[in-house]
Formats: sequence, structure tokens, C-alpha cells
Amino acid sequence: MNPHPFLLALLVAASPTAADKPPKETKDARDAKRAGGAPGDDLIAQAEGKVQAGDLDAAVELLRRAAAQPALAGAAQLRLGRLHQRRHELDAAIDALKAAAEALAGPAKGEALGRLAVVQETRGLPDSAATAEAAAAADAEGPWPAIALARARARQGRHEEAAALAARAGSAEAPGLAAAAFVREVQGDFAAAEAGYRAALAAEAADLPASIGLARVLRQTGRGSEAEPLLQKLIQAAPGLVEAYKELARLKLALGRAEEAVGDAAIAAALAENDPDAQLLAQQVAIAKAMELLPKGQADLAIEELKALRDRHPDLAEARVGLGRALLAKRQLDAAAAELQKAAELKPSLAEAHFQLGFLHHAHRNDAAAALPHYEKAVAADPARLEYRTQLGAVLSDLKQHDRAIAELQRVVDTPGYSRPEAWIYLGRAHMGAKRYKEALAPLEKAAAIAPSSPDAEASLGWCYFGLKDAENFKKHAGKARALGHKETTLLQYLTRVEAGEPIK
Repeated sequence: MNPHPFLLALLVAASPTAADKPPKETKDARDAKRAGGAPGDDLIAQAEGKVQAGDLDAAVELLRRAAAQPALAGAAQLRLGRLHQRRHELDAAIDALKAAAEALAGPAKGEALGRLAVVQETRGLPDSAATAEAAAAADAEGPWPAIALARARARQGRHEEAAALAARAGSAEAPGLAAAAFVREVQGDFAAAEAGYRAALAAEAADLPASIGLARVLRQTGRGSEAEPLLQKLIQAAPGLVEAYKELARLKLALGRAEEAVGDAAIAAALAENDPDAQLLAQQVAIAKAMELLPKGQADLAIEELKALRDRHPDLAEARVGLGRALLAKRQLDAAAAELQKAAELKPSLAEAHFQLGFLHHAHRNDAAAALPHYEKAVAADPARLEYRTQLGAVLSDLKQHDRAIAELQRVVDTPGYSRPEAWIYLGRAHMGAKRYKEALAPLEKAAAIAPSSPDAEASLGWCYFGLKDAENFKKHAGKARALGHKETTLLQYLTRVEAGEPIK
């Protein structure tokens, strides 16, 4: 039964007013009271304490509660984003950093967007570059916007601007060091890049961009056996790490294991449906599988498969490059040149198209002058590929541009981990071409030590000692080249004459 209105009025009048009532104590307030602090702000302070103590789960929970309070949402979400980034929880980091950026302004917003751009890049999301631009717009002077934009500019080929941004970040911490190393990597300076990545990992062992960057450098300098376990460990720690799957697929392609690369490329493509790079990688794996037929003597089957792929994707320049290489293996030079030229037109930035055109002219048509501009374009498009720079050095030497050749080849042999004989041989020959025979000895001896069964290394040493008029060493090395199957007529004729007692004049 409802009370009489008059009684109800008396009850209301006798009751304390809303202003007189003590406010209902919230859970946050009770927690803060127990901790001896104020609600809300204290949650963030408590979370920082948990981070310092290594209790990240508790820190995440505290920050989520703080983020529920509108006045603290931005600061709490930024800290949540940092924690998720540190824990390799990429999707959670993206959500938190997006929320932080929406709620914050100025340097804090710049940090949120800068961190977001780096996580998006690692996660294989195509909007990373746009986020980096937004970070710089929010805070033109902050370190995180500089880090994010440096990485974006490096990917865009704007190397000088990228280097200036990385320097401006000026950080001794891992993200800044990794950004500077990335700029060095895309410039082809692997020695500096590797040192930078290792310095970043010394500062923060779990830094993802530095770990992936180091793996890339190891692959590109022929140390895939070191890179593979590093990538496997990264994938275990962060299953959504698209860049690690992509790099592992590329590593397996470089090691001639295209069949094994299929799964990694497929996972990357599935995790990053909107990443053109991941989708392209899956097609590159299919091309590589066809190319593996060539050393098995199945060039015709490879050509058939690559033609089918080209016809399904007529604008896929990479398929035309693969087809051009297969046609080269069958010495169908004109058909190969047509495919490679079309690939270069479809995608002028595709370094491999230019390189294969250079190789066609240099190795198959013996036309160094025609090969030179193609090799130069290949190196300009991908300065990190040592193979491209090695062949550029070789053709420069053939064209008697010895100083340029030496500069290019010296960069190759100075790269940490470089262990192939070719660049050492070409470097020695470039010095010989400039009649600097003494300077030629060291690189040629290095080549012979790397490849003791190389007739080219021994023949080059023979010619070097011929230039030095050292008959005994000429006979030693030219004789070894002959034993290894070297067929150059001029060298063998001189060897016969010197062995018969004729002096070197």
C-alpha cells in the first residue's frame, strides 16, 4: 500500500538533502583510500608501481579501470598502449593507442600516434605511413613522431630526410636506435645497420623492429642460419607479428626452400589482408617454386607455369621477371628481354627487372656498355642487395671505370658477414686494371682462401703476379687455374712459355 501523500512529504522533509548525504563510495575510491591516495590518479600511480615491480598483468587491470574515467582516459590508454607494445600484444596496443590519440593533444598525442605507426608497421597494416604523418602534425618536435616518420620516409626512398629525422629523435633507447639502423639498412650500409640494431637490442632485448631488422640484415649478408632461429623465437613471442612471418618466408626463399616458405607467406597474407606487400609475397613464393624447377632441368615446365601466372596477372611485374629468367635459362634472349623490359615498364621500382636486363646484356650478349644503366638502376632501386652492387662493380671494371668499380666493390666486401669470392675477385681485377698490382693481391688471396677450388680466383692471381713479373708465383697460380679447368687461351699460352723458361717482360 502506497503512503499517503502528506506522510510522504513529511518523510522527505525529514530526510537529509542530496547535498547532505555522503556520496556512495566507489570501488576505485575504496582502493585509493586503502592505498592512501586519491581515486583515479592513484590508479595510474599504482599501475606504474606494478610495472616497476614487474607485475604487468596487475598494471594492465589498473590502467583499464583508470581508462574508464573520462578525465583520465587519454593518459591511461597511452600507458596501456605502452604496456601492450612491450608485451607484444599488437592488436591490443593498436586499440589502446588509437583511443589515447583521440583523447590527447600535443606531445602526448604525438607519442600515441608515433607508437601506433610503429606497431601498425610491425603488424603489417598499410596505414602506418599516414599515422606517422599525423604524429608529426600533432607534435613536430617529439621523438616518437620523428621515429615513426623516419621509418616511413626510409620506406618511401627519401633517405636524406629519413636520416635527419632519425638523428632528430636523438634517443639512446631502442626505438630511436632501431629507426636509425633501419635508415642505414635501406641505404645499403649493412655494417652500420647491424651495429645499430644490436645496440637497440642491448638497450631493450625484446624490441620487435630491432629484432626483425637484425634478421633482415643477417639474411641479406648471407647469414640465414643465424636469422632463422631469431625469427622463430619472435613468432612464438608474438603470434600476430606479420613482419616476422614475411621475413621468415623471404629467408626460406633466399635459402632455396620455396616449398617451406608457402606456409609462412600464407599466414602473413591471412593476418594482414589489406597489406599489399604480404599479398605480393604469396605470389612471389609461387614464382620461386616455379624457378626451383630450373636447376632440376625442367625449364620448359617452369616456363609453362610462369606463363600461366603471367596470363592470370598480366600486370604482375614479378611474374614477368621470373619468366624472363626462365627464358634466359633456355637462351631465348629476345623473348626474355621482352618480358624483362615489360616488367621494368610496369614497375620501374622493381630492382630485379633492371638487374636481370643488365645480366642479359653483360653475361649473355657480352655488352658491358648496354648492361651498365640497368645495373645502375638496380642498385639505385635496392642499394641493400650485394649481388646487384657486385655486378655493377664488375661491369664498371670491364668498362675501365676502375675507381668507381673499386668504390662499389669495397662497400660489398666491407659488409659484415660477406663471405662470397666474387666481389673479392672483381675488386682485385679492378686494381689490376688500374695497374695497382700490389693492391690487387690481398683481395685476390682472400677470394682464393674463400673458394680454394675457384679457377677464376687462381687465374686472376696468376695475372696479378704476371703484372708484378714474379715468374714463380705466376706459374704456381696459373698452373693451379689450369688444373682446375681454366680455359682462357692467352693465360695458358703465357704459362706454357714461362714454364719453358721464357722470362716475363
